[in-house]
Order: sequence, then C-alpha cells, then structure tokens
Amino acid sequence: MDLPAVNGLQPKAIRMAGSPVLENEDKTEILDEPLFSTLDIILLSALLLAALWWLMRRNKQEEYTPVTKSYSIQPTIFPATQTSENSFIKKLKTSGRSLVVFYGSQTGTAEEFAGRLAKEGIRYKMKGMVADPEECDMEELIHLKTIPNSMAVFCLATYGEGDPTDNAMEFIDWLKNGDPDLNGLNYAVSTIFHTLFYFVLYFIFIKKLEN
Repeated sequence: MDLPAVNGLQPKAIRMAGSPVLENEDKTEILDEPLFSTLDIILLSALLLAALWWLMRRNKQEEYTPVTKSYSIQPTIFPATQTSENSFIKKLKTSGRSLVVFYGSQTGTAEEFAGRLAKEGIRYKMKGMVADPEECDMEELIHLKTIPNSMAVFCLATYGEGDPTDNAMEFIDWLKNGDPDLNGLNYAVSTIFHTLFYFVLYFIFIKKLEN
C-alpha cells in the first residue's frame, strides 16, 4: 500500500551507510560549485586592463615621429667699405670733428687731461676726440691737413727716469727714425714729463714737427 507524501514534499532517495555512491549524484555536486571565484575575476580584469594599457601606449610611441629642426649658421658679411678701427682720420670725417688729442699716459693722468682739452675745443668751434696713439695708425698724421680747420694736440707724460709711456713709445720711435712729411700740420704740445725727458721731447718730437 502506497503512503502519501508528507507536507507535499517529493520523496528522496536515502543512501544507507556503506551503500555505493551514485555517479549522477557526484556530477550534481560538481556542477553546483562556480568555476571562478570573485578574486579570480578581479585579477583577470586587472590583467586585461594592464594589457590594453600597454598596447595603447606602444601604439602611441610607434605613431610618434620626432621633429628634428635644422639650423644653419649664416656668416656675417661686412661691407668692404667698413671704416678701419685704427683710422682716426676716417673717424674724424665721419663724426664731423676736426680736433684730435693724442695722449701718452702710464697712470691715466695725461689721458684725463687730454679729455679736458678735447672738451675745451668746443669753445673754439672745434669738435674734438681723444685718441690713444698705440691704437691709431699715426702715419695718417700726414693726411690730417686735408680736414679743414683741423688740429692735432699731443698730451704726453713720462714715467721712470723720463722715459716715454708704453702707449707712446712706438709713436716716438716713428718720429725719431722715420721721415714723415708733416708740412701744413697744425699741432700743439702739452707735456707732463720728467726734466730729463724734456730734451728728448724737444729734439725728437717738437723739432721733428717743426721741420
């Protein structure tokens, strides 16, 4: 005689102790377990994102083409008519001056005095400039007379035992050993010198200019 199911529940198979395990029962238990845990899914997602980021970065680096700028240095070309730096005649003409004051100075005293003399030229309607004979082509003195109302002033000092200053030594030797044609040169001499140098200055310099 069949007994009715209690509370509407379906009857279940009861496995007794020591009875063999059914094959279908093992499969059911295995299927109930998930293939990947939550941690596995998170790790796989992180790996996929990292791989995508690396691929995108690599593609950007391959697409980038560095821009190389080329520079060319152009040589500076000076005009052939450039005024020579040691030509005081050209400086006088280009600046509209007619007075040049040369100084022979060892300590700066004669140079300062030469600057004052150049400024005083304005009182006589002569624009002046100061020049170092060592930095000028003193052979151009013969051309100074080509400038109207021109004049050369020599402000010379000495040092030691009456020797000429270093910057005037070459100029003094040129006057002593050379034979420049200084006819028509308007000049003045102002000296700051040792007594012994007066004779050298007079016989070599002043006499040379007078001749």
